[in-house]
Amino acid sequence: MTTQTLAGGPYRCALVIRSTDGVDDDLLTEIADATGLNFALYGHGGFGGESTATVYTADDDLLMEVRCDETDAKALFVRVHSAEHAAAIRNVIAARRPFWNEPALRAQLEENLREQPRALVALLMATGGAPPEPETAELLQRALDHDDEEVRNAAEYARLVAAELVHPVLVRKAQPKPELEPILRPARPVDDERHWITVRAGVPERAVPRPVTWLRAPFDDPDEAVFWAAARAYWVLLAVDDRDGTGWHEEIFSEPRGHRTALHIVRHPAVDEVHLALHGDAADTTAMELVRDLGAEVLDGPPAGWERTAP
Repeated sequence: MTTQTLAGGPYRCALVIRSTDGVDDDLLTEIADATGLNFALYGHGGFGGESTATVYTADDDLLMEVRCDETDAKALFVRVHSAEHAAAIRNVIAARRPFWNEPALRAQLEENLREQPRALVALLMATGGAPPEPETAELLQRALDHDDEEVRNAAEYARLVAAELVHPVLVRKAQPKPELEPILRPARPVDDERHWITVRAGVPERAVPRPVTWLRAPFDDPDEAVFWAAARAYWVLLAVDDRDGTGWHEEIFSEPRGHRTALHIVRHPAVDEVHLALHGDAADTTAMELVRDLGAEVLDGPPAGWERTAP
């Protein structure tokens, strides 16, 4: 995958935000309304060292979600070709997100430098790669000369991060997601790595948009159902979801011609047995086959306690 260098415009600013916040469609829409700039995800990258960036572009203008993984500090960077656009984008972010700017972070550190020296990284990220205000440069120098080794080390690291952020960002262009088979599509597209349907509780945006037939399997090893689907029915595996560390396991199979029916093989510690969920054109006939071949039991709905499988 080719890495590109993007400089953006000469007008730079930034706001530090909570580590759990970031860019979303609503924010991009409001920026477009305020500026006429239609930012869209371009790719992911960084500045060559301590920080990573998710990069959005509108022609040659940049909006970046920048994170320093070592300290978990995050900021939204703006690099555009118009001072008016820079100010407008900054105002939109400030209206929609809790934020900290350079003066606010500096005021906190003036009183608590020894207690939270790692916040120096967030302070210098608030410059967005532009030269820091004189008061910020003075505070950094005091931290570099501090009698506390932890403060000095934090200041050195903050200076290292700041030196990277002045440069253009290195970006690997995002690859489009492969189009989902219709049987896997939620009612509305989901902007997430796992953007297909699930029968898991507590994930309404990915719920199956059609009736679901539930069955309880007489075993606790999903491989028995997987063997039936793949080796006996010759169905194909379309998606797997078992990586969030909670014990959730879901494999989705579909018949090879047309993908008009889906079989979800699911397991979670909150429910003892393996459960099967069917939907689509042949759900009823496939349920009868699972009863006959595996001894599965058809249920009236999700098993008792299914709500405990929610993330």
